[in-house]
Amino acid sequence: MKVKLYPTDYVIVDSQTKKPLEGYDIIYHYTSVIEMLNEKLINDGYEFMCMTELPKEEKEQFKQSIKETEEFYND
Repeated sequence: MKVKLYPTDYVIVDSQTKKPLEGYDIIYHYTSVIEMLNEKLINDGYEFMCMTELPKEEKEQFKQSIKETEEFYND
């Protein structure tokens, strides 16, 4: 059986040795990582949010900004 690692899965590692702190059986999907960060950020009044879940007007602002950036770099 071939096993594959995915870029959407994360582990907590020692920043110097890159060895896992919780063992090789603990793997976090990126959504879990965001949830953990949000638990810490919410105390300061911030959170990470998926752009597709933003209010309509905020989505439009991001789309416009992305469009302008793409146009700038494509010139």
